[in-house]
Amino acid sequence: MAESRAAKTPVWLKRLGNRIRQVRRFRGLTQTDLAQPNLTKSFISLLESGRTYPSVGTLVGLANRLQTSLALLLLEDNDLPRETTQTLVYLARSLAGQEPDLVDNLLATAAGLSAESEDLRAEIMLTRGDIAIAQGRTPDAEKLLNDALSWARRHRLRAYEPRILTRLASLAQQHGDNQTARTNLEEALGLFRATRTLRSVDGCDAMLAYAGTLIEQGKSSRALRALQDVARVAERQDLPSIQGRAYLGMAHAHLLAGRAQEVSDALRHAKGALEGVAESTDLAPTLRTLASLQTAAGHHQDAHASLQQAMRLVENSSDVRMRTAVLVDLARALAQVGRHDNAAAAAKSALDLLRSHADAHLRAQLLVTMARVSRTQKRGKQAADYFKEAVAIFKKGRRQAELAETARELGMLLKERGDHADAADYLAMAIAAEKAR
Repeated sequence: MAESRAAKTPVWLKRLGNRIRQVRRFRGLTQTDLAQPNLTKSFISLLESGRTYPSVGTLVGLANRLQTSLALLLLEDNDLPRETTQTLVYLARSLAGQEPDLVDNLLATAAGLSAESEDLRAEIMLTRGDIAIAQGRTPDAEKLLNDALSWARRHRLRAYEPRILTRLASLAQQHGDNQTARTNLEEALGLFRATRTLRSVDGCDAMLAYAGTLIEQGKSSRALRALQDVARVAERQDLPSIQGRAYLGMAHAHLLAGRAQEVSDALRHAKGALEGVAESTDLAPTLRTLASLQTAAGHHQDAHASLQQAMRLVENSSDVRMRTAVLVDLARALAQVGRHDNAAAAAKSALDLLRSHADAHLRAQLLVTMARVSRTQKRGKQAADYFKEAVAIFKKGRRQAELAETARELGMLLKERGDHADAADYLAMAIAAEKAR
């Protein structure tokens, strides 16, 4: 009978052992030193010669003792630039709202390392677009994302196309261009399906956005089916943020259909799902949406609590735009429950922040809240002035829904004050804006 041969040591294990030996010697450590406190010298010897397999926990401990990274121990030299690039991109995203100069430097360094990698260059371009969106630089974001889309199509990077199209759809919705938004989302969803990534986080984001367009078009049944599918996927994959947003979409659909009980049930499910999301500034926009729907459903105290939580998450953030947005919402919520002095204080804080970070849309939203507070305090002229400035901003930004609502409020206020000619003009503007939605 032939003698059996011992299993051949994998090449990667030998290389790992060699790297550990090289770094250990560079650090001036013996095998006994490296083994402390919970390994043995014989284990280190076997590991360096590629004759034993380390656990993940052991590798992490060794990397810490050697004052190096797992990447340097595990990756080949030609893989390190790619790993470093991905790390730099991740850092840039995490610092997007805090240190713009550092973010630019990180992405410039990443671009230099990825000069030969078409997919990494697409990732960097997409990241630049996302950061511009987060910073409220909409024109820059549109240009960056369109450049990224052209690059992805030119180099046949199909995995990037739907992600970019979803972002462009969101920007189109902000401009009130719902037709372009829907076209982009339909193309994105087709590409997600073709690449079998529809159940990814990005795919779910696209489905949520598409459901939003269906709701706006009055197609609530189709929207609800899509949202229920997303909620099921999110539950199976333990994605509480996605699940919470899906339930918020359902609440919106039910609200427009006048189904009060279903609204309350969806909001309760949304709140329960969001309780499983780690608290960070990233949660604040979803809490704003939750508060908006709670307000529309008449749950004013719940809305106030949601916004207080959002405020706590962003109060120490350097993302001035998000802090301002939460303050604007909080001022509105306080005004709705009759706490006008508190609403005025929150509005003043938001106005102070807007002086250092110009954002016309947020300013308009804040002006509407200030107008409502002034109207309650019987300061009609001041309220009208605030409303007029807000109307001009909404009109310029093509924010048809907000233009319709604000112009209608202003028209009614002017009618009460006896200014019938101007009142008629603004009420006509409200009707035209509603038709243009």
